[in-house]
Formats: sequence, structure tokens, C-alpha cells
Amino acid sequence: MNPQLIYNIYTTYFVPLCALLPIFYGIKNYKSLSPPFKILLYFIVIGSLINMVNLIMISRHMHTVKLFTLYTIVEFSFITLMFSRIFNERLRPALYILIGVFSIICILNTVYIQNKIELNTYTRPIGALIIVLYCMSYIIKTGTEERKWTEDSFNWVNAGLLIYYASGVVMFMFNNYFLTLSTWSLMIWAIIDTILLIEYILFAIGFYKCKLPTTTTPLS
Repeated sequence: MNPQLIYNIYTTYFVPLCALLPIFYGIKNYKSLSPPFKILLYFIVIGSLINMVNLIMISRHMHTVKLFTLYTIVEFSFITLMFSRIFNERLRPALYILIGVFSIICILNTVYIQNKIELNTYTRPIGALIIVLYCMSYIIKTGTEERKWTEDSFNWVNAGLLIYYASGVVMFMFNNYFLTLSTWSLMIWAIIDTILLIEYILFAIGFYKCKLPTTTTPLS
């Protein structure tokens, strides 16, 4: 089979469809979901819909740069909202302000700084770095707990986010260099999609464990 065809099937269809796995367990255990998990479920659903629109636009040879900007804003907003329900309640106003500021910066970057045919390689790495800081803060705060790591359903979600965004900080910076269909760029995109696949699997495990008698308590 043609390697290019295998690549297209893997990145265009297989990995995006794997988002259905955490969505399935999220819907199945919806009544048991805490607010952070409900926010995560909404993000995965909306993100999948944006990706579907992206694929349709690509098939019609339309520019999707603005869609990437929209996704970056949605991604950062939902994940920040999710952690606002995990961290101390006193931090919520600051996190809400951060969402607004980041969204404005993303729009200004697309309109005035990076042209309309370049991916947002300035703002998305910044968002990814902030998300990594969220994840690390959660690990530091929960590191002294005596219960097993696997018993906390949010640990699985946090691990998925940390793996994807920690590796993505650098990759997102050079996305525009990977737009050409060279062997090297195809390998990079395949790696990014594989990491995304791992993230989906870890999300699914987190949603699955929500039906078990475990809790994720707010951090002080």
C-alpha cells in the first residue's frame, strides 16, 4: 500500500475518529462527571467539530488559518476553565482574565502580526506552555497525597495534557516549516498525531474511572 495513503488515512481519519473514545466514556458516565470532566468533554466535542470543519475546508482547497486561531482560543479557554475548577477558587477571576487576554492576543496576532496564510506559531506555543504550567502545578500540589496515582481519575487527564502540550511547545513553534509535503515534515506530523492519539487514550481512561469511587478534590 502507498505510504502516502497510509499516512493520510492515519492522520486524517484514524486519529480524529479516536476522539470518539473519550467522548463515548464521557457520555456514558456523564452523571458521575465532576465539573472539570464535563468541561473537558465539551472541549473534546467542540474540538472534534472544528476539526471536521477543517477537513471539509481542506477538501475544498480553502485556507484554514483562521480556523486554527479559533481552535487555539477554544483549546486554551476550555482547558483553563477546567483547571479553574481544580485550583483554588480564589484563582478563578485571574484565570478568567487570562482567557480574555490570551484570546485578544490570538486575534491581534492573526490580523496584524502573522499573515493570513501562516499558522499561529507565536500564540499557540505560549498557550501550550501555560497549559504545561497548569499540569505541573497539579502534580506538585497532589504529589504529597498518599493514595495511588491511578486512583485519581484526573491524573490520567493531566498526564495526557502534559505529554501532548510539553512535546507540542516546540513543535507548534515550527508548524509553518512542516507545511511542505517532505518526508521529514510528514514524519513530524505523524508524531504529533500519535501523541494526540495517546492523549485521547489517557482521556478515555480518566472518563472511564469517573464511574469508580474516586474523587478529584480542589487544590488549595
